Amino acid sequence: MRKLLVSVCLMGAAGIVHAGLFDDEVARQQVNDLTKKVEQLQKDNQQRLQMLEAGNKRVLDLVRQIDQQREEIAQLRGQIEVLQFNQDEAGKRQKDLYVDLDNRVRTLETAPPPSAPVLSEQQVFDSAVALVKGGKHKEAIASFDKFRTDFPDSKLASSAQYWQGVSYAGSKNYKAANAAFGAVANNPEAANAPDALLGLASVAAATGDKKSSRKYLVEILERFPQTPAAETAKKALTAVN
Repeated sequence: MRKLLVSVCLMGAAGIVHAGLFDDEVARQQVNDLTKKVEQLQKDNQQRLQMLEAGNKRVLDLVRQIDQQREEIAQLRGQIEVLQFNQDEAGKRQKDLYVDLDNRVRTLETAPPPSAPVLSEQQVFDSAVALVKGGKHKEAIASFDKFRTDFPDSKLASSAQYWQGVSYAGSKNYKAANAAFGAVANNPEAANAPDALLGLASVAAATGDKKSSRKYLVEILERFPQTPAAETAKKALTAVN
């Protein structure tokens, strides 16, 4: 009986030992499994953290790029505003220029024509004599008419009439030439009376009136013997004789 009890006890103890050993291995295995699981979770978490950090870095890069683009856009907008301002100012200046130019043109269009320069009495006379010498007798006659109208009391009046007689003779208006030369020749105050008598002699000769031509030449010698016209008259009389 005692042996039976001992056997039963030994068997129970062996079972307990076996059960204890089994439970320990299971626990160890569970620990290992949990450790691996923890390690795997740590790896997963580390990967997720790295991915998150990488994602955050990309987000930060995008944020920086967006900020940089915003700055560039702001700069471009500033440049656009400056260019727009310059363009507006240039348009205003161009418009002002056109307005000023239009006003200048209108002023020129409405302004009275510049008045001709006022010539002196001597200048008008010399200009008319130049026309005679240039053979422009029609213009010269008109110029002397105006001269005598503008300067009725001129000391050059008899000279103007004499030169007008020269132009009449040059244009073969002998009647008018005779009238002009005669008025000067009969003027006791006319210094060019001898020349006027020569003019009368020339007109008479041109019209075939040799008798009258000789008469005027002789008159020069009688009235003005010491003048250059007298020398011309002598030569003319010699040629006639």
